Order: sequence, then C-alpha cells, then structure tokens
Amino acid sequence: MPQFNLHLVARNTPGCLERILNTSRVRGFEITNFSAKLDHNERYYQIDLAVSSQRSLQLLIMQLAKQYDIRELAPVKMKRTIRSAVV
Repeated sequence: MPQFNLHLVARNTPGCLERILNTSRVRGFEITNFSAKLDHNERYYQIDLAVSSQRSLQLLIMQLAKQYDIRELAPVKMKRTIRSAVV
C-alpha cells in the first residue's frame, strides 16, 4: 500500500490534533506515524504525519487544508534507502 508523509504547522487550539487524526482516518487513510511538537511560544504545532492508503493523497490534503487550525501543509518526498547486506 502506498505511504505518504505530510508536514503540517497548526495552531495550538483545543481539539486541533484530534481533528487532524480523525479527518485522516475518516477519509480512508491509515495513520502509520504521527509526531507533534510545540514551538517555543507554544502557539503552533510542528506535525509530521505518515499515512498509507490506496486513495489519492490529494484527497487528504484538500480536506486537511479546510481546517481553520492548519497554517501550513506540504507533502514530504520520501527518500528511498537502500540497505546493503553484509555477507
């Protein structure tokens, strides 16, 4: 299943994180990783969200962008790592 990463900046308001997670799940995306950290003024969250789904990432981006708490939203390109096997 395709995996996508998003980086968000959102205002620190009651229910903000719950709305982001709920929107992601309701739109058919499985949350595989989520981290949120407040900035030094505790006004904004820096959020990294990893999801997987057969659905288009654009669908999730459009729905998250409608939330009034979201200040920035950008997909993050995943880097492929190649592991070498030691024989």
